[in-house]
Amino acid sequence: MLALFRLFAVVLTILGSLAVTGCGGDDDEAAPPEETAADTETAAAEAPSFELRIGAVLPLTGDLASFGPSQAEAARIAIDRITDALQTADLSDVSVELVGVEDDGGKSQAGVEAATKLVQTDDVQVLLATMASSVTIPIAQSVATPNEIVLISPTSTAPEISELEDDGYVYRILSSDTLQGSALVDAVADAFGVDATINVGARNDAFGTALKQLFEDGWEEGGGTVGASVSWNPEGATFDTEAQQLAGGTPDGWVIIDFPETFAKMGPALVRAGGWDPTKSFMTEAMRNADELKKIGAQATDGLRGTAPTSEDAPAREAFDELFTAEAKKGTPLTGFEGASFDAVMLAFLAALQAGSSEPAQIKEELTAVSGPPGAKYTFEQLDQAIQAILDGEDVDYEGAWGPINFDENGDPGSAIYEVWQFEGDEVGTIDTFTFGG
Repeated sequence: MLALFRLFAVVLTILGSLAVTGCGGDDDEAAPPEETAADTETAAAEAPSFELRIGAVLPLTGDLASFGPSQAEAARIAIDRITDALQTADLSDVSVELVGVEDDGGKSQAGVEAATKLVQTDDVQVLLATMASSVTIPIAQSVATPNEIVLISPTSTAPEISELEDDGYVYRILSSDTLQGSALVDAVADAFGVDATINVGARNDAFGTALKQLFEDGWEEGGGTVGASVSWNPEGATFDTEAQQLAGGTPDGWVIIDFPETFAKMGPALVRAGGWDPTKSFMTEAMRNADELKKIGAQATDGLRGTAPTSEDAPAREAFDELFTAEAKKGTPLTGFEGASFDAVMLAFLAALQAGSSEPAQIKEELTAVSGPPGAKYTFEQLDQAIQAILDGEDVDYEGAWGPINFDENGDPGSAIYEVWQFEGDEVGTIDTFTFGG
């Protein structure tokens, strides 16, 4: 009987131990808080925390000043959209700021000085710089690359930019004029025939010289003839001598590569020279501005045609135009190129978010990834979703207000849409569009 009682006691003890174990004793109850604390610490470590400082160098005066303020407004609007999206995502430890917009005046020295201030004094990690290739190139060589700062140009198109020794720090939104040279050849051939004689004139800078050579080479390779080939110093007080040379002979047509501020003098000089016909002249994107053409006067501009990279049919073009019209400062014109600055800011932010850092060396490693496949496609209208996708470790493919972008190994966009435009009746209209690349 005693043995049976002892056996019963042992069984009760074992069952009691099992019950305590199953319900969780004091030691076990302490485990979940330790795990929760660890999980919280890991999550905090993984949450992005950085301050992205962007500085813009743009032509607020001088050459291309008719475009610069609008580019600055587009950048500001992009920052506002990003700030709103960060608040929605509750990412209080991430901020993006447009530190300042400096005027390059269309001059390389002023551009370099402005960029140097932004980098060395204002501590920016990304430069939005600039419109004219002749200013962008020295900024890239003298400021961005040696200081290891990411530079994204909204509109510089000189082919030389693709070949810069930049260690992967230089990008651009508009495509290289290597493509526009072909676009010009095609458009002029359609207008005058492949065997026509064309007089060619250009401003003597990185943009004009390169595009002039590209057109002339392509035109002669296709069977055409280059008549007069004239260059001029953009700083010249008058252009009567160059205009006489360009208007001379009996060409079938003209290709003129210039900026509005310079053509305001060259155009009237061509009219005075006689023999020149604006309806038989092709220009480029810098002249695609009805307000500036109207200032120059009908005798020098009515009927002008040209080629230009365009964001026509871009994934977010229509939505961006509506956004810009609603949010830009009163009196800021929508010229059609503002999507380039907007996309540059958006891409810089998405690359920083994917890197989890505002360090330029890390941003540059992610710019190609966020600009193209294989990620899911997002426009700025789905910015909240793109942010969440990145936080979830997923790839994103930003589809821009300017275009799909898809940066290649040179920091150039992987495709481009061009239009043939015409100025008539105080308005610029699109005659045709065609695509290069994928």
